Amino acid sequence: MFDARVFAAVDIGTYAIGGGWTTSSPDNESPETRKIHFFNNWESQPGPTVKNLSALLLDASGEMIAWGYDARRMWLTQGVALRTVGAKYCHGFKMDLGALEEGASPVDDTSEPERTDNACGVSSRDLLTANLLTMLLRQVVQTMLQQIIASGYDEDDVRWVLTVPACFTDYQKAIYRDVIKNAGLPGEDGRVLLSLEPEAAAHYARVSGARQGHAGSTLMAPGARFMVVDCGGGTVDITAYQNDQDGKMIEIGRSLGDRLGSDFLNRRVESEYLLDGFGKDVMEDIREACPDALLHMIDQWERAKVAVRLDQEENINLLIPTGIDRKLGAAGRRRLARRQNKVDDAIVLTPAQLHALFDTVVPGTLGLIETQLNQMESAQSDPDAPNMIVLAGGFSNSPYLQQAIRERFATRATIVVPPNPDIAVLAGAVHFCYDPQTRARRSRFTYGIDTAMPFEEGIDPESTRLSTPDGDKCVDRFNVFATAGQSVPTDAEVCHVIFPLFDHQKRITFGVFATRDTEPRYVTDDGCDQMAEVTIDLGPVMRFDRKERGVRTFMKFGETEIKVRSELVQGGGEAATQVRFHSNY
Repeated sequence: MFDARVFAAVDIGTYAIGGGWTTSSPDNESPETRKIHFFNNWESQPGPTVKNLSALLLDASGEMIAWGYDARRMWLTQGVALRTVGAKYCHGFKMDLGALEEGASPVDDTSEPERTDNACGVSSRDLLTANLLTMLLRQVVQTMLQQIIASGYDEDDVRWVLTVPACFTDYQKAIYRDVIKNAGLPGEDGRVLLSLEPEAAAHYARVSGARQGHAGSTLMAPGARFMVVDCGGGTVDITAYQNDQDGKMIEIGRSLGDRLGSDFLNRRVESEYLLDGFGKDVMEDIREACPDALLHMIDQWERAKVAVRLDQEENINLLIPTGIDRKLGAAGRRRLARRQNKVDDAIVLTPAQLHALFDTVVPGTLGLIETQLNQMESAQSDPDAPNMIVLAGGFSNSPYLQQAIRERFATRATIVVPPNPDIAVLAGAVHFCYDPQTRARRSRFTYGIDTAMPFEEGIDPESTRLSTPDGDKCVDRFNVFATAGQSVPTDAEVCHVIFPLFDHQKRITFGVFATRDTEPRYVTDDGCDQMAEVTIDLGPVMRFDRKERGVRTFMKFGETEIKVRSELVQGGGEAATQVRFHSNY
């Protein structure tokens, strides 16, 4: 079994990426005194920060020229020359992963979906996003390893953890596994973990000093109940926990999340307000000829939005860079002045427009909190037991968001913002890597496999009947492994023994299905989706009689990822098992 000496975490955010690590030592056994090391000396950074930009500058062939703040600097200072040779600046691409499957605007893509080591039905867009994530992860890992190795440790001493949004499907997590492998991280089981972003933030919040009121208990106290709302650049993710008698976390609500991060404010500023101000033709010219100047304007908004309040009464002016001003010309400036009360050197965002911007994400965030809080209260045995809402992530620094949450929920829960909420996920992921404090999680769906069960006359459809040496079978039955809403211990494995149906079978192939129904009968029922396909090699037992070729199939649903493994009944050895997750659920 792998015995780690170093525990390292990478938080891949939509806007920024960072890493942190700690070492195995007696001083670090207690999370309250655990020393975490961050890298905060990135190339071209505007000031000390533990996170670099999630940005890449690529040449015409897709090879990396620079990354992070350095990529941004080059794009802003050498943009004309770089565009001339076909270079491209990429930022905020994490949430493109799986976007087509979740209803995003389609792109021209006539290629056949591909298969990777861990996923099938992978579109060319997802492959491109995975490639960008791989390049980005590789740079951060190499930077961290330089620091770790310089401190006297070896690359083989490290256990890694990567953070993922709670709203990610197992397909998206499977793509992350491909990214991990292609970035050069170890593939052995237990060497690289995945942590849900709000769960990592919960680990940080527990040791941050946050407490229930002036004299209240901390989040590490037995019985403490709290919700973590992780507000990042691409997503808002929510989990809720109650500590058991040992102070370990038990998930008491299903993890929730959606694409409601602050990056969507930036996108709307560009696609709506700048477009309206400059006009469609000028905007297309700007995007083509001076995207670096456009980036300057978005940077202004990025800095300004963190001061916008719920009761905002002042305008915000985004000054127009020289490159865009030239594209506007005299006619464009006159048009802008008529629209903005004579202001022609800036894009003016009025309080009404600012409220409309924040309405892009804030109402949805409040709705997610409402849903989770209702679940917490409905499962609460003591109605007087206090609940706490802990805000984490960079966007949780927004006064507008904080005020909106307090206005809506202050009478039902205590709202807390721990120190440095922008590093909560990263620091918490290091704590998670060192010693996960989650004892049980809620199953998001009812999970199971398609199994051939004895055909029941008058109940099962004729279309499902299959004649086998052991009699007629119904081939579409849903064999349940875990039920939606069920509390599943993190170390629990569910085992079912399955057999091949025919003598000639050299492998067993079945689908893993998910549904919100708690008692599904068929895998073809409405709302039931295939999430993965599993293939088990029977080669080592083909010399035995078919009825002796049984396979114990183990599935785990209490970890961050669904895991599948198999053992041959004859001999008890591990069976070669291949699992690929689908993009269509």
